[in-house]
This record gives sequence, structure tokens and C-alpha cells, in this order.
Amino acid sequence: MELRQIIVGAPLTRTIYGERYLNDTKGNFSDYSEVDPRYDPQGSTATISFPFALVSKHNCAVFESQAPQFLLNWVEVAGSYKFFWHPDVQRPGLKIAGAVKAQPTSSTRTVLTEQRPRIYIKTDLDKKHFRFVRRLRRSSVEHSIGICADLRDFAVSLPAGVRFGFLPESLGIVLSQGTYEGSGVLFRETIAFPQIQEQRILMPYHSLYAPDPFAPADEPLLVQMTKLHAPRRPRDYFVKDIVGPILESWVLLMSRRGILPELHGQNTLAEIGPDLTIRRAIYRDFQGTYSDSAIRRSLGLPEFDKHIAGEEEGTTIASQYSHVFDGMIGRYLLSRMVRAFCRYFGDTYGDVAAAVREYHRGIRGWDTAWFPQTIYRFAVSAQEQLGNDVSLVDSGEVPQFR
Repeated sequence: MELRQIIVGAPLTRTIYGERYLNDTKGNFSDYSEVDPRYDPQGSTATISFPFALVSKHNCAVFESQAPQFLLNWVEVAGSYKFFWHPDVQRPGLKIAGAVKAQPTSSTRTVLTEQRPRIYIKTDLDKKHFRFVRRLRRSSVEHSIGICADLRDFAVSLPAGVRFGFLPESLGIVLSQGTYEGSGVLFRETIAFPQIQEQRILMPYHSLYAPDPFAPADEPLLVQMTKLHAPRRPRDYFVKDIVGPILESWVLLMSRRGILPELHGQNTLAEIGPDLTIRRAIYRDFQGTYSDSAIRRSLGLPEFDKHIAGEEEGTTIASQYSHVFDGMIGRYLLSRMVRAFCRYFGDTYGDVAAAVREYHRGIRGWDTAWFPQTIYRFAVSAQEQLGNDVSLVDSGEVPQFR
């Protein structure tokens, strides 16, 4: 994709293209997913017919974080609620009342509606995809809405110029009885909060370094962006203006909110302005977001009930910090961005990684983190993973970006 194409046409058209096609593949879809290949985001299926049932308000629980009225009006129908499920799972006890056209995002089980309202729908896809079974149960819906509410309370008072925002997961529906009791669906907005009047384009961070399969001659977006804005100081620009928003957002939420966001290439979007610079890192998908109760208590904030660092079997506070930062952010995003940068600008990987590390340590509050001296990784491979419980083990590797 050519960088200047991003600001041409409907914004979400560019976003969903980046979601589906500007992504480094993990090999054959069927090798790492139990989901039918028809629903592969990088496949040839243009749109998916996404079914829903109408569930009486007496048969479901509704969770909300300042959901916009247009979303409430769309989901609620005469005292009942639209309950969506992924077409690759069976829900024979639920009567299909209709369907919407949608496109799969890079997560596969979350889709973006084609017609208005343009909304992301996250489903209870009870199948193993990559490492985990992608369930969405009541506790996860409650946790996601709770994280969203907490981020709202924090972000509303952030001063202008802070390079962080998020996509609100503002409404969740959970079945409260019947065969599928506890199954949930989440609705995620497409406009970042805090809202900005200027029109900006959201592109997944993985779309910045991945090649375009339909335009293989085009350089990665981060390379084009760097050449456009800083041809004489490419490394400085890459670290400060492309990687910088990720690191700043991580430190901001960790040190001032006790939240440990998984800011990898799928969960984070680059908010790009009309001048083709990244204005903010936009965080999304809060289901697996961990928190540090000690930091939250020190700040006088209420603790969360789920995903508390160090409280799950097989983990410690330090190993959880390493998993989120060294693994989710470092291994799955920063290392790939650095490699793409080095391929085109001739810098060594070690020099650029050192510059990223220096920038990270220059952000106020970075040393609040409970980082271990070495990197912790999953004890087993994605193929060997059984269920969703994990164990993190010391790899002995030296951290690259902290």
C-alpha cells in the first residue's frame, strides 16, 4: 500500500484492509487454527453473514460503559437484545432473527460490520485459535467493560498531546439462562476515545511493517513514513514518532493506572493524521488485560477481580510483566518493526534496539514496573498448549527493549 492512499476514501475501508491483508502470516491458517479457513481474515471471503437472535431482557445480562445511544438503539429491539455468535460455531437452541454483513478483523473472532452502525462485534468463538480457545464468557465481558470504564475515567482528564487513546468496549450482552448460559458478545466502537475532531485514520500496528500481498513492490508503511518525514534522521524518527507512542502508552497506563496493556500489533492501532504522522497509539481488546493491584492500591484505585498480575498459577508478578512487555510488545511487535526498519535503512538490529531501550528508559515512570532481569516465555509451544491456563518460565534471555 502506498502511504498517501491511507487518507483517500472512507477511513474504515483503509482500516479493514490493513486488518486483513497487511499482516505477517503465521503459515497455513489451518496449521494454527481450528476455525474454518473460510473465515481466515487473509482469505478470499469478502464478507461474512453474521447471525443474531433476539433475546429477552429477562434472559440476558447487560453490561455497559457509557455506550452511545445509536449502539443501544441498534442492539435493543422492543425489549429484547441482539445476541451475535460466530457462524463457525453451532447455536441450534437460538432462533436466528436476522444477520448482518461483516468482515473479519485480524483476530478472526472479531468482525467489523459493513452497514451502519459501523461496529466491531467480538464473539464467543469456542475454538482454539493460535494458542488459546477464544471463549467469551461472563467474567470476561465484565472485565472488558470494567477496564473500559477505568480507561474512560483516566483518559478524560489527559492533557492534549498525550499519545494514547482507546476504542471503547462499551456494551456487552451475556446469556443468563438456557443451553448457552454465560456465553457473551461485546460491542466495540470504531471511534477512539478521547474523541478528536480532526479526521484521522486507524491502522493496526502490524500493517506498518508487513508487506502488501497485492502490491509487493511497495515499501512497508513505516519505511515510507520515515522517508517522508525524516530522510536525514531515520532512526531518531522511527524510535520517537513510530515506536514512541507504544512505549509512552505502556508506561502511562502501567505507572499511573496499574494497567498492563498488551500493546502488540493486533491490539494496537496507529492513529494517523492528515499529515501522515502517527498522533496516538490506540489500544483495543481488553479481555486479557492484566493489572497490578499493588500499584492500584497505592493510587487509591479499586482492584479488578480478574487477571491480576502474579495471582494466577504458573506466574509471578515479575514473569507477568515480562510476558506482557517482552513477549506481547517486544517479540510480537517491536522486534518485527525494528527488523523491517533495518532492512531498508541499513542500521544494525542491536543499535536500533538500544535506541528503543534508551527512549523507554527516558519516559517518566518506566522504573515503576516489576520487571525481572531476564525474559519469561510460555513454558510450552502454541501447538502443545492445552486449555487457556499458562505457565511462564525463565528463558535466560537478556531484554532488548527495556
